[in-house]
Amino acid sequence: MEFVQLDAGLSMTVPAAVSGLRSRARAGWICIFLLVFCVAACAADSALFGKLVKEGLALHEQADYAHSIPVLQRAVRLEPRNYMANLLLGVDLLRSGKVADAMVHLEIAVAANPKESSAAEALAMAATEAGDFAKAAEVLQAAAERSDKRGKPVQTLAGFYLERFRVLGNRLRSSKSGEGVALRVEAASHAEGGAARASLLQQAAQANPDQRGIWGELGVAQLELRNRAGVEASLSEAQKRDPDGAETLQLEALLAAVEGKWSEAEMLLHSVGRRSAAQLQRVLVAWPRVLVPGNEVQGAVWDCLRNPATACKLTAAPPETAHGLGAGALFAQGRWEQLEALPHAANWGKPEWLWRGVALAETGNCPSAIPALERGLGAGDERYGLFWLEICYAGEAEHAAAMLNDAGDKAAFLQLRGDVFLQLNRNADQAEEQYAEALKLRPNDPQLLERSAEALIALSQMDEARKLALAALAIDPQQDDALRTLAEIEIKQRNYKEVIAPLKQLSVLHPGDPWPRVELGRAYAQLDQPEQALRYLEPALASGYPDQKGGLHAILSRVLRRVGREEEAKQAAREAARLADAAQEKGQGEVHEQ
Repeated sequence: MEFVQLDAGLSMTVPAAVSGLRSRARAGWICIFLLVFCVAACAADSALFGKLVKEGLALHEQADYAHSIPVLQRAVRLEPRNYMANLLLGVDLLRSGKVADAMVHLEIAVAANPKESSAAEALAMAATEAGDFAKAAEVLQAAAERSDKRGKPVQTLAGFYLERFRVLGNRLRSSKSGEGVALRVEAASHAEGGAARASLLQQAAQANPDQRGIWGELGVAQLELRNRAGVEASLSEAQKRDPDGAETLQLEALLAAVEGKWSEAEMLLHSVGRRSAAQLQRVLVAWPRVLVPGNEVQGAVWDCLRNPATACKLTAAPPETAHGLGAGALFAQGRWEQLEALPHAANWGKPEWLWRGVALAETGNCPSAIPALERGLGAGDERYGLFWLEICYAGEAEHAAAMLNDAGDKAAFLQLRGDVFLQLNRNADQAEEQYAEALKLRPNDPQLLERSAEALIALSQMDEARKLALAALAIDPQQDDALRTLAEIEIKQRNYKEVIAPLKQLSVLHPGDPWPRVELGRAYAQLDQPEQALRYLEPALASGYPDQKGGLHAILSRVLRRVGREEEAKQAAREAARLADAAQEKGQGEVHEQ
């Protein structure tokens, strides 16, 4: 038999060699077949994916979430990291009230295309729905950073800041002690000082005398007005309540300087600086020029005050370190920089987040302070955290407006200035002026039209507000804010027939939001259509929709009686009475804030 010699000294018969070659040829053809099959399958999958996304988008635009969600879920299974499929699915899940599921897909969408802000905005909305305002802030802050701090992401971030400022302000004003904090926040907007600021601080101290630093701060404002009796009363309270507080030391230092006791004043200011350079910096910035001594008085503090254009070594150097103190003790002593520098621990609870947030705010880092303070709400010193949250939200909203102005986006700047006037300063007249100027630049902007309608509602110009809301909807029929604004106008005007259409559209667009359905229940009750009223009102209340004063249960009782369900009507009436009594008791005492 003829042999064929092979490499490595091995041999096989010719038939065997031929057979091996044929086997390798078959393997090659199989590989080629599999490759062609994979390409064809991938092409088929790609075509199917495109078809599914197109179908899902069409259903999404029709607000048919019951059918869009399964279609988009199939698309995501084919391409799990696809931006558009995850964005659409996340938005539809969110609108259907499936917030946790929505956040999963919106997180993927943000990671897939971080430069596109739509997914970040939707994720922030979902986080807000879930009550995770810290995450919402972080997501929007990151989106604004990626946009080079310009355009729509900055507007959206500022809008979030303003809305949280409004909500937290309402929360504060729901109790007497909270009202004291709200008044102190308002006083902070009077940076120029004067009688208005002193009056607000006086009211704040009377409403909530236990606020950290309030009496020292009030005394400083009274000293500026030369109200000696007021200063002495405030100093007495400050020394009793917070003897080592920075505001108390500041007031004592000012009084020492008034009396020419320069060494004593300097010692007191050094006491502030040893704990926090940022706190000392604020004290020196506010220090009256008339209380700066001449060169004959020596001291590093006075050198800093005499030469404000030169870097002050007292505020540039880190404050002294207090060894062995935990976060709570650092907070109590106002050692903000040391507290800020503590490493984050996985077991932090609300108190630690609150302390960290206050420290960040005190040292001027509001963007980082906001998420920390949000996570700390509910801790024992919550109201001091709420004070700084309001200060930071207001300041950062103003900063966002300045960024838009610097970027040359005049219309966006004017719109945001209008938002600031409307929500921050509660000045609807000036807000409407800003929106009117912005509309000259963007006359067909539905969001601007809706904002202008909001300002007109505050000015009780309902007919004009309705025209603008309808104009916004003519441009974008699914503009959520315009639909809600139109509904609110009709509710205020008691136009119950006219409110049905926008409320139904909102309930279709946002099936997971109970508000439109509850308002539909109210409207149908007013129209004496009890069956329709029950259809919308009964499920919402059964699922726990808040009814703080019992009004909704009273309506439910009435319509239940109209349809002959007498026993259930009596039960609803009893619940209405119970809620009304509880609300009255709460109004007379304190509102406990969760």
